[in-house]
Amino acid sequence: MRRILIRILLTILTLQAFVVSAKAYSIKLEIQGLPDQYVYLAQYHGFYIHTLDSVKSKDGIVEFKGTNNLPRGIYYLYIYTKEKDRWTRGEKLFDFHFANNKTPLILSTDIEDPLNHLTVSGDETSKSFNEAQKKIQLYRTQLEEKSIYLSYGIHSGKDTLGLKKEIDSINSLYLNFLHHEMKRQKKGDFLYNLYKMTYAAQKSDCNPLVELDLSNPDILNTPEYSFRRFIEKYCEKNIDAYADDIMTATTFAEHIVLKTAPKSELRAHILDHLVVNYLYDYSPDPRLEYVACHLFEQYYKEKPQWLSDYDYTVLKWRYNNTKSNIIGMKGKDIVLPDQNGQDRSLYELKSKYKILVFWDSECEVCIEKVSHIQADYNELKSMGAEVFAVYTEAEYDQWKQYVADNELGWINVSDPESVGTYDVDYGTFKSPRMYLLDENNIIIAKDFESAKIIETITQYEHGK
Repeated sequence: MRRILIRILLTILTLQAFVVSAKAYSIKLEIQGLPDQYVYLAQYHGFYIHTLDSVKSKDGIVEFKGTNNLPRGIYYLYIYTKEKDRWTRGEKLFDFHFANNKTPLILSTDIEDPLNHLTVSGDETSKSFNEAQKKIQLYRTQLEEKSIYLSYGIHSGKDTLGLKKEIDSINSLYLNFLHHEMKRQKKGDFLYNLYKMTYAAQKSDCNPLVELDLSNPDILNTPEYSFRRFIEKYCEKNIDAYADDIMTATTFAEHIVLKTAPKSELRAHILDHLVVNYLYDYSPDPRLEYVACHLFEQYYKEKPQWLSDYDYTVLKWRYNNTKSNIIGMKGKDIVLPDQNGQDRSLYELKSKYKILVFWDSECEVCIEKVSHIQADYNELKSMGAEVFAVYTEAEYDQWKQYVADNELGWINVSDPESVGTYDVDYGTFKSPRMYLLDENNIIIAKDFESAKIIETITQYEHGK
């Protein structure tokens, strides 16, 4: 579900050099029952949604117009609804297809059921998409409702089986519909590609690698269930699935990038999706940070034209705080004084496993994790594990008191003189952070749940 839901990525994904100037269009809107209020025109564009224009309606009539060409693609209209004398939330009216800048597009509907009562005039392909969109929305709504109900998990086995059959049946009808609509279009045309990508993204046994066609930049201008979901499924099938074979995952990541033209907007969207998805906290497996760092080194050593100086600085900072602590790499040594002033080294710790913890005694989440470790400490020692806990804040006396009061019997160190480089070596921009290293200081796991340390070690041993 994390990939299917619409999400706005971090600021670094603004792709500002490619934002379309969208003042060229003639779109007339007639909505019965619409109060006099602003209506907003928005564009689907890759992994983003851009609001392009706003016009205040008068007696249900709105006209968006300009002097330059509007790119072909799927757009949508939305309004803000008024609750208790306040305009509180955006509400989408409907999606529509825009293809012809020479002929005005006229959209007529009512406020009660904007999509299903929508009629389109001015462009035949837009009429075709309008009729298809009604069916697409119906299938997607049914699938979402059934899937959510199934996820509750409160039914009997028989009910669960019945729900799964219903979902499969609806999905089969949906796929047949998409395939039929695709066949009605000219091969390679915009709507053909839209339905083809939607079909590939929806079909469970379809590998998007086979269906990959990134030759037409207009495919960026499609809803979240088309281009966006298509790329997400590619990642699921060809990158996420190979987290235990990181070089294969990296090869697949390179493959999809190289399918696009150098310096193209398509390449910019796909690269930023891959790098941010696997460098930040969206990744399904922290081992995939290797993929993001590899791509950064290949394509971001110099600032790309589509990123601002600030956005590039943020991305590079995150890369620099990740590149040295990727799973499978040898972790950097840490040499810091313990509570008695004696220097202790992570490398000199002689144990089969090393649990490296970065924490703060005033951080509630940190204290909770430390408590979990303490509860399992005897069993961890019996498994050959030892704890090396690094205090990351400046309140030296407070830390010493906490260690003594709570009888933390493992190795505790701090950095009162701020001489360590662990903040970059182990990315302690967030706290707490936990790493599991082997006896050779190779990073085995990171950011796992403190209550599952024993399970993490056991899984590693069984997976050797």
